[in-house]
Amino acid sequence: MMTEQSLRPIGRSFILVVSLFVLLSGPLLSQSKKLRVTAETVSIYLKPDEGSSVIATVKQGTIMTLQNARKFKRTWYHVLFLPEKSKIMKSGYIHDSSVERLFVVTKIETLQDGKGMKKHFRQAQWEMTQNQVLRLEGNPVVKEKSDGLDVMRYKENVKEMDCWVEYIFKEDKLSKAKYIFLVDHEYKSLYFGDYKKVKEFLTEIHEQSPLTNVNWMNPTHKEDYSKWGLAVSLGHLEYSAIWDLPETEIVLRLFGKNNKVNLIVDYTRILQKEKE
Repeated sequence: MMTEQSLRPIGRSFILVVSLFVLLSGPLLSQSKKLRVTAETVSIYLKPDEGSSVIATVKQGTIMTLQNARKFKRTWYHVLFLPEKSKIMKSGYIHDSSVERLFVVTKIETLQDGKGMKKHFRQAQWEMTQNQVLRLEGNPVVKEKSDGLDVMRYKENVKEMDCWVEYIFKEDKLSKAKYIFLVDHEYKSLYFGDYKKVKEFLTEIHEQSPLTNVNWMNPTHKEDYSKWGLAVSLGHLEYSAIWDLPETEIVLRLFGKNNKVNLIVDYTRILQKEKE
């Protein structure tokens, strides 16, 4: 018969084995999950941030192993991959928009992705604090005060167009946000294509068609369609689209002044009492 003293080492060993399994089960289980690159070429970053160093570029169809069951900053996967012409595995971060999952989404992943959480702008909710947005987006390129408001600005690429993404806080509560597109065309008529792409993008993600408006402030070029781009740059013509959501008003504008064209999307929190 085994004594109490002889059982103690066995008990400690059992606890140690269980503890190791709990610690390792997350990474080990995640490593059985694969991702496949869907974009033509994709950058792998050192950190979950497009401002960090690019450690490799992979091609469409590349299969990678998921390192962690949870996303980082809600949109980044930590992956393990084998670079071309190399026998050494590397790890890095890839944006979820560039890959497809080759596994069934688990409950842990669903919770991490925030399913069921109402999102008002990108991954954020109105009234989030600056620290909460920092956890979502990372450190901003610019952080400043403007007219008594705190502004955090990030560099992004939407629909193959560079843009600034702005989060605007009043008393440390997110109340407004913006996309400011940085496209620059020699031929002003090309901005209409950009406006259409952004309008389709917003219509798709918000699942609502907008109210649209074409407003002529000066009809000098109204009868010559080839000069409508010029008319926008002079401030004679403005295109706009409005999405009226339960808690958010979204306004897309294509407008100009002094031969410069602007393409901007404004998100504004709208309280029910204000709508009424």
